[in-house]
Amino acid sequence: MEIETNPWEFIDSLASLQLATVNPNGTPHISYAPFVREDDVFYIFASQMAAHNQNLKAFDKASIMFIEDESKSANIFARRRVTFELEVQSQSRGTTRFEEVLTKFEKRFGDYAQIYRNLGDFELFRLKALSGRAVFGFGKTLRYKGEGLFV
Repeated sequence: MEIETNPWEFIDSLASLQLATVNPNGTPHISYAPFVREDDVFYIFASQMAAHNQNLKAFDKASIMFIEDESKSANIFARRRVTFELEVQSQSRGTTRFEEVLTKFEKRFGDYAQIYRNLGDFELFRLKALSGRAVFGFGKTLRYKGEGLFV
C-alpha cells in the first residue's frame, strides 16, 4: 500500500516538535519546541529554565513526535504522525556550527529567533534520529532505517 505522504515533507510542514524527556529522578516530561532540520538531525534552542533543557543535559536520549493537527485529521484515532528515538548532544556557543544553525532559526522564525539568540540562558541541542516510524493511517506505517530512509 502506497503511503500518501512523504514523512520529511510532513515534518517540514510543521514548525514545532513534541519532545519527551526524563528527569534525573526518572519522571517523564513532555514539552514542545520550535525546530530546524538538516536531514535526520533536528536542532532545538531551549532556555535553561525549561525542564526539558535540564533533562536533555542529564541524559543523551529523548524522543520526539510530529503530529497532525486534530482539526485537519479525517480520523482522530489515526492522526498522521512521525516519531523518532534520538541521541542528544549540546552544541557550544561561539562555534561555527552554532552560528550556522542559529542563522537557520532566524531564517525560519524571524525576529523572535534573533531575540532568543542573544539571550545567554538559551542552549542549542542537536537531536540525531536513531530509529523511528511514520504512521499515515491504519496499515500505513513506515519504519525509519537511518540515512534519511523510511521503508
